[in-house]
Amino acid sequence: MNPILHIDFETRSAVDLRKAGLHRYAADPTTDVLCMAYAFADKEPDLYVRGGCIGEDVYYHVEAGGTVCAHNVAFELAIWNNVMVPRYGWPVLKPEQCICTMAMAYAMGLPGSLENAAAAVGIEDRKDQAGRRVMLQLSKPREVKDDGSIVWWDDPAKAERLYAYCKQDVEVERQLHHRLRPLPEAERRLWLLDYAINARGVAVDSRAVEAAIQVVESEADRLNNAMREVTGGAVSTCSAVGQLGDWIKWQGVKMDGVAKADVLDALAGDLPEKVRTALELRREAAKASTAKLKPMRDAAGSDGRLHGMFQYHGAATGRWAGRLVQLHNMPRPRAGVKPKHVEEMIALMAANDIDGLDMLHGPVLASISDCLRGFLVAAPGHDLIAVDFANIEGRVLAWLAGEEWKVNAFKEFDDGIGPDLYLVAASRIFGCSVGEAKPHRQVGKVAELALGFGGGIGAFQTMAKGYSVTVADERADSIKAAWRQAHPRIVEFWYALEAAAIAAVLEPGSTQTVGRISYKVKGSFLWCRLPSGRLICYPYPRVEIITTPWGSDKDALTYKTTPPQDAKKRHKIVPDPSNTNSWVRMSTYGGELAENVTQAAARDLLAEAMGRLELLKFPVVMHCHDEAVVEVKDSAPPQTQSWVENIMREVPDWAAGLPVAVEGWRSARYRK
Repeated sequence: MNPILHIDFETRSAVDLRKAGLHRYAADPTTDVLCMAYAFADKEPDLYVRGGCIGEDVYYHVEAGGTVCAHNVAFELAIWNNVMVPRYGWPVLKPEQCICTMAMAYAMGLPGSLENAAAAVGIEDRKDQAGRRVMLQLSKPREVKDDGSIVWWDDPAKAERLYAYCKQDVEVERQLHHRLRPLPEAERRLWLLDYAINARGVAVDSRAVEAAIQVVESEADRLNNAMREVTGGAVSTCSAVGQLGDWIKWQGVKMDGVAKADVLDALAGDLPEKVRTALELRREAAKASTAKLKPMRDAAGSDGRLHGMFQYHGAATGRWAGRLVQLHNMPRPRAGVKPKHVEEMIALMAANDIDGLDMLHGPVLASISDCLRGFLVAAPGHDLIAVDFANIEGRVLAWLAGEEWKVNAFKEFDDGIGPDLYLVAASRIFGCSVGEAKPHRQVGKVAELALGFGGGIGAFQTMAKGYSVTVADERADSIKAAWRQAHPRIVEFWYALEAAAIAAVLEPGSTQTVGRISYKVKGSFLWCRLPSGRLICYPYPRVEIITTPWGSDKDALTYKTTPPQDAKKRHKIVPDPSNTNSWVRMSTYGGELAENVTQAAARDLLAEAMGRLELLKFPVVMHCHDEAVVEVKDSAPPQTQSWVENIMREVPDWAAGLPVAVEGWRSARYRK
């Protein structure tokens, strides 16, 4: 059996990897390798240095298809094949040969970085922080002269420190590899598919993006000038939040801050005219979505496509995380904005007709936000076909919990003989017929989206804002109670999952089952088995007494994790000596466990659907939440969309009885 070759590159480039992305970085002519540390099996790490010769053992191992392991091996693949193969004659390295310890760490609920993953599993050898500082210095030009020529660092002592740092990384990665669970075969295939999708990329309308950037910069100047004028120069720009907060206090207005939610709350009340104007300027200028324009421009490759937009298993449930332009958090267009309007807005931007854009489509930055998805396009001579699982979380949750009336209601709606579920939910909340519930459909929709995972008044009101639903807190509480009364099996599911997870921790080795879900502790991890057979992981579980938000004490499942962005709002960080900024002990509860298994099962549906699409020659160019997007020739027959929809609609054996429905569209531009 061939030994595993562990490798790690250190590189330099005039390109900023974080801004340009891996594809552009690896393809840039200024990018080169400083060194590569490598080790076979458990042998001492060796070193290749720029200008030297690759060892015959490495050359023939890779040429023969031998296994190569690295942390974030996508980087090593890109550098190997874009730099070392064409410039130095190295053999091609195929993704099928590679093992990625970062993917393995993510699949076990561990941090993604080598340093943090190693610390999480108790590896004493750590990254050399002083060496890392040297690496960061040597990875960039020392000077770029006026004529464009580059002066690189040339310091033998620093180079030696870099070499030691690189060898240490190989040693840490190798130890990490020994401690991690290999990806199961199905996940291994998915990782390879993820690599192919990232390598394929999606086209960008670069001209439209550049025009939009010019419009944004012009509009930013106008808004900043207006802010200085209305505040008498006290606030220099719309982004000067400290100055703005102080100025608002000077005007006699009390606010908690000037974040988006604070601004929206303040604008809903009575304000002095100047303060209202300043906050409106702040709201308009703070459209963070327009910040995606420069990554679209800067990360597009010479082929006009964005690559590397998705991180395999970026969430603990197995869902992908977004990279570069963050496709997963793009804003929805405003109500009433249709694809034809997006085309009109992009044409006005291209003509630099800011006044026309403002007059015809409203605030300029809001219009650009509406167009963000539309800047992603099909290649010339092609179309995009996007297919989305309809209300998939509501369907999966009802199926997992055994809420049969709801599963049947979904099936009846899909068969065209029943009303949509938002009306059904509203009728049950208000105790009326479906016909009488029509005026309350939006309330039913908010309840369905906000309350399925144990959410209360706060969750309902937060969701309600996004759908222009306004109710008092007392009414929101009664809606919550009515929704729970209408969904007894789902409520039971929350508590049963929590009890099962706690029992599994208290009785290591036992299997605790709730319907299609089971929990078991093995080693230092609590494993949750999904209907697909895939496992999600809760590292270092413990049962501890915590104080709930309403003041009572209870036993709760706690585990170590990378804290999500909303940790303070939705989670309880539990005091623990090993807590760091990137690795903390947190508590969870039944509703969140239900959310985990629901999203994980929905992810498995999408993963299998994308695999079928690829097998049937429909190349996936991107995906978002529960949607897959393929690229086809524009000459493909009209029924092609139906074919793609049917492929997505197929229900795997493990999901028998799950009511799956899909919605799709075909266009040259991406849209929602």
